[in-house]
Amino acid sequence: MKKSSNKKPHWQKQYDALVLAGTAKTTRRAYVRDTQYFLAWAKLALKGKQTLPFNDEAIVIFILQHLQGLPSKIEKALTKNKRKRPGVLKTSTIKRYLSSVSILHQEAGFESPTTSQRVRLLMKRARRAKAEASPMRKAAITIDILKKLTSVCDNSLHGLRDKALLLVGFASGGRRRDELAHLLIEDLTTIKGGYLIRLRKSKTDQTGRGETLPILGPAATALKKWLMKSGLRKGRLFRGIKSNGDFYDGIDGRTINRIVKRCATKADLDASKFGAHSLRAGFVTESGRQGASLRDAMQLSGHRTVEIAGLYHREGELLKNPTARLLQMKS
Repeated sequence: MKKSSNKKPHWQKQYDALVLAGTAKTTRRAYVRDTQYFLAWAKLALKGKQTLPFNDEAIVIFILQHLQGLPSKIEKALTKNKRKRPGVLKTSTIKRYLSSVSILHQEAGFESPTTSQRVRLLMKRARRAKAEASPMRKAAITIDILKKLTSVCDNSLHGLRDKALLLVGFASGGRRRDELAHLLIEDLTTIKGGYLIRLRKSKTDQTGRGETLPILGPAATALKKWLMKSGLRKGRLFRGIKSNGDFYDGIDGRTINRIVKRCATKADLDASKFGAHSLRAGFVTESGRQGASLRDAMQLSGHRTVEIAGLYHREGELLKNPTARLLQMKS
């Protein structure tokens, strides 16, 4: 009988390199963290199994344990070695882990165990149960909130950067924090009344086709002041600022999140309710408030489905509904 060989095929190295090159760095880092955690969990929960492929029973156990709480021994071990915050996870977080596990199997040439009927049914029911229990979302930064946040930004380098970042993030369609972090000065084009900027890649545009976004009005004014004060002419549009006034090469999403929270604190708002995603939620919510169509809002925001965008848009529209003010109406 011919012995099986563990030798990789001759094309494997090129295959791995191309898959890696076609994945955003932040996505790849998250993927590596998730798969490392899953394998660490599997070793503890599945009696030492750490090798691919896993079956859908393993995925069901993973979901149930992270919905209901890990067994104490497993939780203690993972807290010590891999996880900072053990306990029950949100279904959105579990979904992210399953996505990483699916990619792990696909890249190794195996069928994904995360797409079976019982896994999909379990996740569907879990999402519904969690939504009914305690829906939690960051508060939307609508224009009234945005004005409060930008009012605490002074004319220092930090203040001008923060104001431009907030206004550009909102006005260009409610950009995701990683999209804001990767905007380039070279991709700016000056037009009458503001700028156009090319977004090279986004979460919903992983092929790098890119799209052009407008930056107009107060956002354009704030951006111009930031560029003039900073003297930046190329590279990342938004940068971290050193204590001596020099710039880092860029900025990351976590720093953008902290900027939003810091401005909220200065504006006497509850910072725990706001984050970088609040700009995105606020843009769509405000579009509903002002009567803009959901289609127009999604064209700029880049949402691909109406599931989330429609939710925020409807919340904005509710404030225009005259029946919400029946008690104020004259008899």
